[in-house]
Amino acid sequence: MTPYIARLFVVAAVACVVSGRTDAAEPVPLIEIRQNLFSACFTSATDGWVVGELGRIFHTPDRGKTFVRADTGTRDAFLTVACLPDGTVFAAGQKGLAMRSRDQGATWDKIDTGTKRELLSVDFATPQVGVAVGDFGTILRTEDGGSTWAPVPLPADLQLPEDVAEIVDPGDVLLYDVDFSGPDRGWIVGEFGVVFNTTDGGKTWTPQQSGVETTLFGVQFTDETMGFATGIEQVLLRTTDGGQTWSQIDIPGRKGFVLGLYDVAVAGKIGWVIGDSGLILRTTDGGATWTPIDLPIRMAGNWFRGIALTPGTDGIIVGSDGEILLTEGDHYRELSKPKS
Repeated sequence: MTPYIARLFVVAAVACVVSGRTDAAEPVPLIEIRQNLFSACFTSATDGWVVGELGRIFHTPDRGKTFVRADTGTRDAFLTVACLPDGTVFAAGQKGLAMRSRDQGATWDKIDTGTKRELLSVDFATPQVGVAVGDFGTILRTEDGGSTWAPVPLPADLQLPEDVAEIVDPGDVLLYDVDFSGPDRGWIVGEFGVVFNTTDGGKTWTPQQSGVETTLFGVQFTDETMGFATGIEQVLLRTTDGGQTWSQIDIPGRKGFVLGLYDVAVAGKIGWVIGDSGLILRTTDGGATWTPIDLPIRMAGNWFRGIALTPGTDGIIVGSDGEILLTEGDHYRELSKPKS
């Protein structure tokens, strides 16, 4: 798949995904969670949040044993969610939609982000400083915990691959994920193998060379030097020098299939990569090698889009049709009930 065709495919996928207040929360049987789910996060070892289409935000106080739905008053999709250590939750998505709760989801404040672009990822470097990214080169930054946001320009020296530079303006590049390893260092990934790095908390960004021209969907750094990025065409990249150089990890493929990898999470020796058509990879050596996980055949049609780990190595994986998996060390178990 050429970079330009990949871009059309991804834009179409985002367009198919579908602002607001909350007045009440209601318990939800797992069988009723059928919406596509895109992102998850934890504020503690047990307290987690999941977001998805149709304005869905679900809260679990017990790491997946029970879920409560927050009524946000919107039908637009939440595509990303970030959890802060003080319990604040910030969700964003379609048409610049953003909402924040500081009281465990009892109430939600609608935030004016100043954009109508899709916001695909948000992360906070500190409780006050955060960055959101999205389509058409959107980078937003806050210095007050998400109350107000200001645009950040793309790197002036951003160069797209030669075969797309004539038809795609650098300012139109889709940015899919942002991740901070600390208060100063952060990374953004996006279309055409784009990787940006910041050393000043997101005020300015510098391009890095990923070595690939395929779209990158996910990025995660375990510290200031070790990081991973995932993308279309089964791309999995690893860096041990803060993104100065990236190496591609060979992924065992399914015969006749080349699948997208959407997100990655590593904690210590244990890590997970999630993607299309029920593809989940696991590492037990800190990301040096990865092996596919055998899922039930009925999950072959599911994609997995979001993963979050607790401060330990346990976590949650979410995806299409309300599919939810829990990770416990290097094992997983299905949480959602089968849906006919």
